[in-house]
Amino acid sequence: MIPKHGKSTIKEHQNLYSLLLYCTHNPVDYDRLVQIAGTITNWDALSAEAEAHHLGPLLYTNLKAANVALPRPVKRQLQGLYLRHRHANQIRTQILSEMLAAYQAAEIEALVVKGAALAHLVYLQPGLRPMRDIDLLVKPSQVHEAQQLLTELDFNVPVLPTGEMLPSKHLPVAVRHADGVIISVEIHHNLFHQDYLVSMTTDNLTSQPIGFTLPNNITAYTLGYQDMLWHLSHHISNIAYPFRLIWIKDIVGFAEKFVDQIDWEFIQHHYPRILNILSLFHWMAPLSDTLQQAASLKLAYPPKGIGQEFAGWPRYSMAQQRHKSLSRIIADTFFPSEWWLHLYYGIGQGIPLFWHRWLWHPLHIFGLVIQLLREKLA
Repeated sequence: MIPKHGKSTIKEHQNLYSLLLYCTHNPVDYDRLVQIAGTITNWDALSAEAEAHHLGPLLYTNLKAANVALPRPVKRQLQGLYLRHRHANQIRTQILSEMLAAYQAAEIEALVVKGAALAHLVYLQPGLRPMRDIDLLVKPSQVHEAQQLLTELDFNVPVLPTGEMLPSKHLPVAVRHADGVIISVEIHHNLFHQDYLVSMTTDNLTSQPIGFTLPNNITAYTLGYQDMLWHLSHHISNIAYPFRLIWIKDIVGFAEKFVDQIDWEFIQHHYPRILNILSLFHWMAPLSDTLQQAASLKLAYPPKGIGQEFAGWPRYSMAQQRHKSLSRIIADTFFPSEWWLHLYYGIGQGIPLFWHRWLWHPLHIFGLVIQLLREKLA
């Protein structure tokens, strides 16, 4: 969200945002990157912004490849992010290999999802894709066994009372400390909460899992091509969390790399949301002609407010918005940018937003208010 601290501060923030955004392009034009870097006069906030968008390692490697001269403190900070995430991902990858070897021996089928899979499929080096957790999707009948097996790998594993129903999405997080890195593992039986509009379990996947190799010649599997894009297109739609630019790299990078393997006709008929998201991202990180043609994308016009995030409640609590007027809070909550409405609700370009702006989005906000009141009463 762009801070309201005067035109100069806003311009500086926009320049930093442009630099980060350009690192999600595929490929990156280093000459253009140098030009964008030349517009920045205040580098102080770059490292924090890069980390917030999970782009620290990618930014560092691109700026280094483009020979951009950075202020010494900024260079050290970005290099520190790069080294820290590279080390953390090396440890996570090694432990993931151990986990999958144990699961395979116990005949437990586990799919690696989110960052732990994308780091190996999309990025030149796994360390370029920061991640917070290792997420696995397991059959509901095997989640408890999968969780319990982690105890043999030195994880601190919370124990659910016998006979208790499964949580709506995943079991309590298992944690292990290794070489200064906290390894958190979430064993999912569903990739979405039960109150979300869609569900994704091992029973409703539509494409064959993709395999990739980890250390010790362990073959890991993740969601198939169509399922991966479908999951990612929904995963970015969370009103309570800020939009991260790394998601553009994840989705566009995956689509570009596997453009010839993806069944675009199936997506057009069953998962049009994916095409809508790709069309929106085109205005931020242009898609190749090959991808546009393969997906038969219809690029109508750039929506208004590209990159302008949701800035109201519940993204920010009322206490966090005390500096705003009541009318500003209402406007930010009920009248977000055209770009955000298309993104959050997966609406195709060229489709009028009238009903979503004036009916569905307000109803959604009121529904969240009712849900909050119920939770407080409970």
